Amino acid sequence: MSAAERHVRAEAGAETIHVEGQICAVQEPERVEEQNANAGGQARSRGHEVRVTALRGGASSNGYYYNEAALRAIARLLEAAQAYVDHPRTAADSHVRSVRDIVGFYHSPTVVQGPEEPLGRVDATLHILDSAQWLWNTIHEACALGHPELIGLSIDIFGTWQPMETGNTEGKQGQRLKEVTSVMALNSCDIVTRPSAGGAFQHILQGETSMNETSMEIRNVELPANTPPTPAQDDGRVREQGATHRPATSVESGDTHVQADGSETATLLEEIRRERGQLLLERRLLEAERQGMPVAALALIRGHFTKRIFEEAELEREIEGTRRMLADLSGSGMIRGQGFERPQVGEQITEAEKLQAAFDGMFGLEVNTARLGNIRPFASIREAYARVTGDPAVSGASLRDPGLIRVDESAPIPRITEADTTTASFSYLLGTSMNKRLLKDYQAWPAEWQRFCTIVPIKDFKQQTRVRLGAFGSLSTVAEDTAYSTISLSDTAATYVPGKRGNLVTVSRETIINDDLMAIKQIPTKLAVAAAYTLAEFVYAFLSTNPNIYDGNALFTSGAPHNNLGSSNLSTAAMQLGVTAMREQTNMAGKRIGLRPKYLIVPAELEFTAMVATRSAGVPGSANNDINPMMGYVEVIVSPQLSSTTQWFFSADPNIVDTIEIGFVGGQVNPALFIQDMPLYGLNFTQDVVSYKVRHEYGGAVVDYRGLYRGI
Repeated sequence: MSAAERHVRAEAGAETIHVEGQICAVQEPERVEEQNANAGGQARSRGHEVRVTALRGGASSNGYYYNEAALRAIARLLEAAQAYVDHPRTAADSHVRSVRDIVGFYHSPTVVQGPEEPLGRVDATLHILDSAQWLWNTIHEACALGHPELIGLSIDIFGTWQPMETGNTEGKQGQRLKEVTSVMALNSCDIVTRPSAGGAFQHILQGETSMNETSMEIRNVELPANTPPTPAQDDGRVREQGATHRPATSVESGDTHVQADGSETATLLEEIRRERGQLLLERRLLEAERQGMPVAALALIRGHFTKRIFEEAELEREIEGTRRMLADLSGSGMIRGQGFERPQVGEQITEAEKLQAAFDGMFGLEVNTARLGNIRPFASIREAYARVTGDPAVSGASLRDPGLIRVDESAPIPRITEADTTTASFSYLLGTSMNKRLLKDYQAWPAEWQRFCTIVPIKDFKQQTRVRLGAFGSLSTVAEDTAYSTISLSDTAATYVPGKRGNLVTVSRETIINDDLMAIKQIPTKLAVAAAYTLAEFVYAFLSTNPNIYDGNALFTSGAPHNNLGSSNLSTAAMQLGVTAMREQTNMAGKRIGLRPKYLIVPAELEFTAMVATRSAGVPGSANNDINPMMGYVEVIVSPQLSSTTQWFFSADPNIVDTIEIGFVGGQVNPALFIQDMPLYGLNFTQDVVSYKVRHEYGGAVVDYRGLYRGI
């Protein structure tokens, strides 16, 4: 294509066509059906347009102040700007956006002023591509229901700002305003859920009306005077003029003037149709790839249609035929996972979900790639903070556009983003990932005490009472024609009051700027270990400290009333004495209940002694190699929280008899991490730190001594 053909704008009926470089974009106020003169068919192109407000003057909720000069600069940059869904995930993605996220482009931007808009606002027309039909459906339904505010627009620019010196210097949330003094580049104007600078959808310009075109006539069109030239226009502009009998094209490029006849116009229109076909081809192949069609099949289809003019119906037949062939091969067992049924379109993935996934990946957590795709984890805490907050003291951009003018080349250009993320969002996102890491590490920590204890949920911090009724003895013999005798049951009650345990952990601004990711990544792991160890110490203290229990006596006594304390070091013989003592335990009616131990609980110093005593076929040290009756009799639990090197314990199965009850407030077994995310209160305001609070609430008590035995 010649230099003069790099930018052509022609108007044919109600259709306006832009050609720039090798890409042809179609802007259609109405749906146009163009007759194909060669095949006699019809190739249809669809378009949806919405009038939108990209930005309102004045203060945004993020604390930036846009004056009239800033609005006009943004309006100039908005012409032909691409429209994406959500802001980029990371700062590195700001310059190169994925083609999967593009949904349209903007044109006809204007600055509107009036009595209600003294500072003005930037309005533009958003053209939505056919591939973003889901977005059009969302906008159409929101406008039809009278709720266009469900979605909005958010700008992302590079520029400079300064604190406001006069007038009202406080924004909507009490923060000092930062006046935008210059706009150097438009990074993007994206469609988001919660715009903070007034970006909104106004009304639908057109939807899907149709008209027939039997001929195409070139008319006089001239580019608007206020349209800024693009790089593709630097070497010339093209104006097309119509003639009475034969269309002609007048080309101006510097001092060159070329007069082209009707054949050149026909060649240009043919080139436009070819470019439109290639856009259609790539869009349909991208949709087929998302639906699971193999790359090899896509390459085959692309080879059939590349660099030639074709009808949309022909392309659809080719894709459908390929899909049916793959379905048949899948049914025969040659190819798996390529059924003919179309998968359901999944829900829209929000920017917050992508950011959270990047935070999770930074902490080594699993990310649902099947739903979210390949999310690149943040490489550093500095990158994460800069991406979410746009803090000019931390983030910055190195723009290589030679057209940008910077006064101080050594200073980074701050990034001004109107995304729905703030410093509080950073605290929340970081805290959520830290909490996930905390729970993962906590649950991975050994919790052997759960095997011999009972875990219950409790509602509040009030005293918990566990009433235990007495037992009946033998049933009385009832003689003929004699009344049954009445007996009563005694009861006992074990009580405890749950407590709260926790600490505050802070992440300072210095830690973020110094990019000390390893220090931050260790916080949830160390909190998990501390919470798990504290709970284990609480449980094993019931065994090692021999506290007084519900009946006013020590848990372990060598004689009455409990008869569950031995006097020998761990050995096979001592264990047999413990088994006999548990077998002899009686209920409140004095009847033996025949308990047997299931677990042998020992400190780390007695681990191997316990293994020898419970796994040897013969009695250890026996001269006659006697059979060891304790082999496999109990399961060994080793506790590092037991400090005595000689104490050992038996515990019955808690499903048969109660032993120790541990109650968690609200049923919250795991510790929880909470975030202090109010930027104007607490340490976040006074000391530039983000505070995290870990909390674990539980209590417990021995509810029956009969299921426990101590050896010495």
